[in-house]
Amino acid sequence: MPESLNVGLIGCGNVVQYGHRPAINGLPDIELLALADITPARRAIGKAWFNLRDDQLYADYRDLLAIDAIDAVAITVPQQFRRGIVLDAFAAGKHVLSEKPISQAPAVADELIDAAASAGLKLAMVHNYHFLPEFRQIKGMISAGLIGDLRVATLHFLGVIDYPGAAEYQSDWRHTMAAGGGVLMDMIHAVYLAEWLAGDQAQQVMAFVDAPEYAHRGPVIEDLALVQIAFPTGYAVIHMAWGEGVGGIDISGSDGQIRLRYKQYQSGGFNQPVELYSVDKDWNRSDHAIANLEHHLDSVARSFTELWADFRAAIRDDREPMAPASAGARALQIALGAYISGVTGRVVSLPLDASSPVYHKGIDGIAELPAWDESKTKAAGLFGLRE
Repeated sequence: MPESLNVGLIGCGNVVQYGHRPAINGLPDIELLALADITPARRAIGKAWFNLRDDQLYADYRDLLAIDAIDAVAITVPQQFRRGIVLDAFAAGKHVLSEKPISQAPAVADELIDAAASAGLKLAMVHNYHFLPEFRQIKGMISAGLIGDLRVATLHFLGVIDYPGAAEYQSDWRHTMAAGGGVLMDMIHAVYLAEWLAGDQAQQVMAFVDAPEYAHRGPVIEDLALVQIAFPTGYAVIHMAWGEGVGGIDISGSDGQIRLRYKQYQSGGFNQPVELYSVDKDWNRSDHAIANLEHHLDSVARSFTELWADFRAAIRDDREPMAPASAGARALQIALGAYISGVTGRVVSLPLDASSPVYHKGIDGIAELPAWDESKTKAAGLFGLRE
């Protein structure tokens, strides 16, 4: 492998501006050779962001994949379009860094994982919250046994800001069925963080899923998800919503607890963490300075830079990336399991049954499930259940 990783960028949405752009421009061993986007206006924006020439811009991603000098591609298009692009990238011999979620349906996620293995190429996920300083520090505190065995990790994300997509493409695409889900899918960061903090794979999930904030719009996907996840030796709870609500992390262990709060009590990734402390089994409090603390936008940019550096190292060293595709597939199944639970009123076992319509179709298969009469999800008319 050459010293520099030559990459192509497929898709130039808003996430590129605050995440991929500072990473690619800031890492000396990453060189962007080409950019593809179906929208002329976004190609022009990308040209300025990366100081590219006109002959490095493509409307058709297949022309970018045909460039022999490109070693890897980052795919940042909406998830409904990813399957074909990822498979074509592997056919062209390119490693892939994919935005989250990995796909809309678990069957597709498994197909992509198998394709990567068959091609001997890396498929990594943009799970950049792994690299935010507060979460890395909390993970280290848990791993060091500071609070004993983890019992319950509660992740409060009730203040997720509903940022629109790129206006030049479709600003409201995250509020359509094509997004594969609503706020829980959009902020699937909390789902993979829960598994990472628990240190094991989820076995069961149950949830309430509703859309009270946007009820006046006749929504088709949720803006509120209250999720409980069971692991072999502990539990996680995710409170997730677009709007203005409580943010932070509360973790209970056998010998103590950890608490994290953000400026203005907002949610992780949307403001700066301001308080991190632990309490031991004798109720003694210890305050912890957060390492590498920066303005939250700088921390997000740094997290993408560290994620790209890890992707580069995984290719160079032929190892698994920090966030492999298998983690993306599990996070997708947890989120879809929560939707199934919200509709059926039942605890959902994981992994999902391969005979389930949701396994094959994602949220498009939810309307085929037997709905619980008292389901809040059904009453809200979400996921094709509108009467």
